[in-house]
Amino acid sequence: MKKIVLFLVIFFAVPSLSSAQGSSTNLELNITQTEPVPLQAGEYADLWIRVTNTGNSDAEDAEVEIVDEFPFHMDDRKKNWKFGEINSGERYQFRAKVRVDENAVFGENDLKFRVSSGNQNTSYTETIPLEVRTDDRSLIISELDYPERVEPGSSSEMNLTLENLANSRFRNIDVSLHASDIPVATRETNRKRIRSLGPKSSENISYTLNIDSDAENQLHKLPIEINYQNQAGQEFTVTENTGVNVGGHPNIDVDIDSSEVRTSGTGTVTFRVINRGQGQARFAEINLEETDRYDIISQDSIYLGSMIADDYQTAEFDVYVNEGEGNIVFPVTVDYRSGEGDQNREFEVENELYSSSQLDRYGMSKNGSSWIIIPVVLVVLGCAVYVWRRRREK
Repeated sequence: MKKIVLFLVIFFAVPSLSSAQGSSTNLELNITQTEPVPLQAGEYADLWIRVTNTGNSDAEDAEVEIVDEFPFHMDDRKKNWKFGEINSGERYQFRAKVRVDENAVFGENDLKFRVSSGNQNTSYTETIPLEVRTDDRSLIISELDYPERVEPGSSSEMNLTLENLANSRFRNIDVSLHASDIPVATRETNRKRIRSLGPKSSENISYTLNIDSDAENQLHKLPIEINYQNQAGQEFTVTENTGVNVGGHPNIDVDIDSSEVRTSGTGTVTFRVINRGQGQARFAEINLEETDRYDIISQDSIYLGSMIADDYQTAEFDVYVNEGEGNIVFPVTVDYRSGEGDQNREFEVENELYSSSQLDRYGMSKNGSSWIIIPVVLVVLGCAVYVWRRRREK
């Protein structure tokens, strides 16, 4: 009788034990999408994460937490998601934002999760590898040394410091200056190569730049292109821009080139505008200001255009000088544009006036040429007398 009871107990207990052992939950995590691809060190990334119950029983109080651990940081953002009950075969997707540490290692980095459910207080950690790139802005020009301004026809050195901010080595680094569209040429080749540059290290390269003698006085854009490879052979290109400020400073001066203004009355005065500097003066214009000593009877402004170094232009003005004592002063203004923007120079140009006696003495008066007329008349009379006498003799 006891054997029969024991057999019945075992018979009914085994199916129940078998059913308990076969019932389980399994919350499986997958990252379905990332932005950007791959993740970039030092930047934020968006992750789309899918959680699926691949077990054969429902998961109660299911919860997923992203562990804040190098190189992935949650900062103050949401880091855990509660789903309540996830039935067997059911899936949910959620979006998370993480910050990738700027010192993240190039390649795969593990993102750690903590997964839990109410079933028998189950809790475990799971890691998913994510690809991190550290190359895009890890090779930089940290220093650039070049004169603030260079003159046309000159030569000067441009020194660059190339720095590797990454934790990996770069190789076959080509640094090229693209100067074909500006009045600048490299004395040697425009491309310099660095065979290899280790992590957290730097190297200097230099170029000798020759400036064209007729280069315009302005800031010229100079692109610098860097091509390199990482340890896996992947190629990258970075382009930076700098400027070459060509031209010295223009130095404008004004003087009288010639003048018919010697006393009161009408006359023409011609000004000579000279660029004694090294830089170009563009859109130059001269203006003559009227005073109580004279009236301007022509235009009071003349456009001169561009004036390169050691160049000059002339400008004529007709004036009527009023009666008065002493020399006359012409207030002149020259407006122009240099590499530093619009410029304005003011001058006071003195024109000497003479008295009537001085004009006669120097032979500059209107009657000062009478001494020439008298000899001419005498010669004509002499010729006439000679001809008359010859005719009488015949």
